[in-house]
Amino acid sequence: MAAILFAGAVLLGAASLVFYEAAGQVYLGTSWATDVCSASKTFCGHPEYLAYAAGVALVLALGAKIGSALQ
Repeated sequence: MAAILFAGAVLLGAASLVFYEAAGQVYLGTSWATDVCSASKTFCGHPEYLAYAAGVALVLALGAKIGSALQ
């Protein structure tokens, strides 16, 4: 369970970085950034939402790992 949550945290963090970079590049007219931001305007405008979710998933992964170590 901890491994799945950790992988989810990594993927959410990577997605957050992609949307953060796309938000900066879309004003320059970069085609990939336009495609990414057209896919989700919410995450392009607020990439921190994905970063928050990554943080929560990481805390849950650590909690699951510590919980399984104590048993």
